[in-house]
Amino acid sequence: MNTGSHFVVKRAVTAGDKDLPAPMQERSRATANRFVNAANQLLREKTYAELSVAELARAAGRSVGVFYQRFGSKDDFLAVLLSAFFDRAKVWRSALPVEGKSPVETYRAYLRAGFDDLLDHRNLWHAALERSAADPRFWDTYGPIREQIGTITRGALEKALGRPFEPAERHKVAVAGQVFNSVINNQIINGPGPLMLEDASFFPELEKVVLNIAELPG
Repeated sequence: MNTGSHFVVKRAVTAGDKDLPAPMQERSRATANRFVNAANQLLREKTYAELSVAELARAAGRSVGVFYQRFGSKDDFLAVLLSAFFDRAKVWRSALPVEGKSPVETYRAYLRAGFDDLLDHRNLWHAALERSAADPRFWDTYGPIREQIGTITRGALEKALGRPFEPAERHKVAVAGQVFNSVINNQIINGPGPLMLEDASFFPELEKVVLNIAELPG
């Protein structure tokens, strides 16, 4: 997945960021993007717990001091990574080529792309799930953007359907999405098997279950 700096880190993680002159704001965003891009690359090979600030700073071409000046702590940086992850999700979901597809085909396209996105960022997601287990209110910060992401998907499905969902239809799709996310989350955090995320049959089998719950017309 492209981890380029086409997004903006919106969260001011250093006091006074919002009051900086425009050139300094641009440098601050560029610095944040360098760290985010470096982290996304490193997290393909190791967990967030294994990732050291020194290693991250080297990969970003910045100093450890700059990291702490910009983000405050490694815990705070995780929030920045997740914000960037959700920002990217809004972009690719809005751009997913589903024009002319049936509701089922549209939903399958979003399921496949969402699965690939989580698989590509599984160590980031693992860290977020661990954090949320320790803090039940962890996801509250991301509620609005996750709702926006859901609205994009629902809007595409309703467009394919040619009308808004009836309440019962919307409920079925919501339950299907919850099952989809829950199974993947459990596999990422616990790895119970028998199928693993990397197994060729994992996604097809999960997709069957989810589409059966959603009951969208083909």
